[in-house]
Amino acid sequence: MKKLSKYLIVFSLLFTATGCSPSFTYNNLGWLSGFWIDDYVDLNSDQADKFEHIVKASRDWHRETQLPLYKRDLENLKTMLDKQVDHNELKAHFVQAKQHWQTLINKIEPELIALANSLSYKQRVEFVAALQENINDEYKEHEEKSPEQHKKERLEENLENYKEWFGSRLTAQQKTLIESSSNSRVGTFLMWMQYKQKRLDALKTLFMQKQKPTDFDSQLAVIINNRLAFMSDELIAADDKNLDNYVNLLVELKPTLTDKQRRNVRDEFDELIEEVSDLIDD
Repeated sequence: MKKLSKYLIVFSLLFTATGCSPSFTYNNLGWLSGFWIDDYVDLNSDQADKFEHIVKASRDWHRETQLPLYKRDLENLKTMLDKQVDHNELKAHFVQAKQHWQTLINKIEPELIALANSLSYKQRVEFVAALQENINDEYKEHEEKSPEQHKKERLEENLENYKEWFGSRLTAQQKTLIESSSNSRVGTFLMWMQYKQKRLDALKTLFMQKQKPTDFDSQLAVIINNRLAFMSDELIAADDKNLDNYVNLLVELKPTLTDKQRRNVRDEFDELIEEVSDLIDD
């Protein structure tokens, strides 16, 4: 389940650093509760019942309609091992995959807004205060390490991830390619934090009004659903550049795979496909 959890988080978020938790307990949809309310505010019994309904209904819908898409994506990625794939084709695959997360947000948005309407002013204040504390903690944790330490840890993590997928020691050429790609990555932590703060500031402005405005629902819909409205042009460009960098690395690594490594990558995909199939049938 750990491997599947990592896939679903990473794949649905298009390999971007969004600050989301890496944990993913599918049957409880822990990532949904962490998305906005359950971890941050004390719900009364009626609100808790509504939230439980959102979790169960979304989980069942996700299993029925979305997991088959994840399975198809995995199968398509696996076939790319055995054919010529250029940069544009592979990038298009990942861009399309981003829609999985957006589809989920579109699905749960109306019910999240309905639940938000049931929150008292005190609960709304409690919620935004908890989110602000989270952002402050992220800043503090990040600043505990130097840029050089962050860079070193990112490279070590990348090397370990590829070693796990390849199932053997990396060749000198592979290490060089991965290190070069890691060094070329645009640092986006501060840009993502600015995005989070801008989005939270909009939520604060909405939630801190004792008398909810008549357009409360439409304002909240933008905050939940329109991420681009809060992303700077610099972040959008850097995110796209990092995707290009990642795709380039995959294209460059593919011909360096030994037969043993290629077999192991296939096995990794087969295991993921089987786990997704088991969840669909569960």
